[in-house]
Amino acid sequence: RANCPEKVVNCFLHTGEYNKVVAYSNKVGYQPDYILMLQNLVRQNPQGAEQLAKLLVNNEGGSLVDIGMVVDVFMQLNRIEETTSFLLDALKGNKKEEGYLQTRLLEINLLGGAPQVADAIFGSDMFSYYDRQHIAQLCEKSGLYQRALEHYTEINDITRIIVNTHAISADFLADYFGRLTGEHCITCLNVLLQHNLRDNLQIVVQVASKYSEQLTPEEIIKLFESYKSYEGLYFYCGAILTSSENPLVHFKYIESAAKMGQFDMVVNVCRESNFYDPEKVKEFLLLEKLKDPRPLIHVCDRHGYIDELTNYLYTNNLKKHIEVYVEKVSPQKTPQVIGKLLDLDCDEEFIKGLLNSVRNQCPVDALVEQVGERNRL
Repeated sequence: RANCPEKVVNCFLHTGEYNKVVAYSNKVGYQPDYILMLQNLVRQNPQGAEQLAKLLVNNEGGSLVDIGMVVDVFMQLNRIEETTSFLLDALKGNKKEEGYLQTRLLEINLLGGAPQVADAIFGSDMFSYYDRQHIAQLCEKSGLYQRALEHYTEINDITRIIVNTHAISADFLADYFGRLTGEHCITCLNVLLQHNLRDNLQIVVQVASKYSEQLTPEEIIKLFESYKSYEGLYFYCGAILTSSENPLVHFKYIESAAKMGQFDMVVNVCRESNFYDPEKVKEFLLLEKLKDPRPLIHVCDRHGYIDELTNYLYTNNLKKHIEVYVEKVSPQKTPQVIGKLLDLDCDEEFIKGLLNSVRNQCPVDALVEQVGERNRL
């Protein structure tokens, strides 16, 4: 009745009845300076100012304030929490034309010492139109390396960030590599090994195993070999061995297992695998001279290298293994063993001992042929 709408509005502000401010102003035709109102209120009651700002921006007839100007009001007093809450509400529509405000919201938190809030915003997947390159750089500076990786697209940026494996989830990294091209994937794996082979070997093996088909075993093996990492080769080849028919994978598993001292694994693959190159494996085992000759015995027995096996066991003073071979592994191949032992001028008493231990399991005709060829009947 006194026609003092400004005082009435101030009363509503004072009592916290913010929802009545707009309704009353519209009813009496009063047009308050809402930005000035917020500037005054934020100094006295920041939470109240936030509440009023949300009401103004969500006004049924359209926003009564410019969102950017409201942000300026709050940030003049460095009210990061209220600014964030207001913008999350004001930008919930995820509109393209508000992309610069989405950028500003993330920027405020990343630069304002609240990276965990920015991280939560990323996790909510609310926004699509912010400046991704700019935000990627701020994530990197704030130590949000995983989020930085999600935003960077250039390989130079990716390789710079990806070495921070201490701050990036291994599961995330394993999935992330699936988004890269094969060439970029190998590049990043190389960077990880180069940066810290010991700490990063596990994740590199995990990624290499997961994307082995896309990256190709040949490229992955070449990568591990460039660092002389038998451990990497052993775990990578072991992870894909049962699903691979690639002779290189089976050979490299045998080789790396031998270098790692995993003799039981060497024995198993030499005995069970049908996919390694027997000539290549035989030559490796002959040169490696493992303390336990069982892998060589299995390879030579399965693939017919009896003369070379006998020569190796005899010249390396492994007669006991010759006995085990003809008695328990392949008695039927005793004639060929005897023939080679005769070529090597082996002691006849040892040869007689072998024959006595094998007895009727030894094929007589084949034995006669081997001995007859050497005029030793």
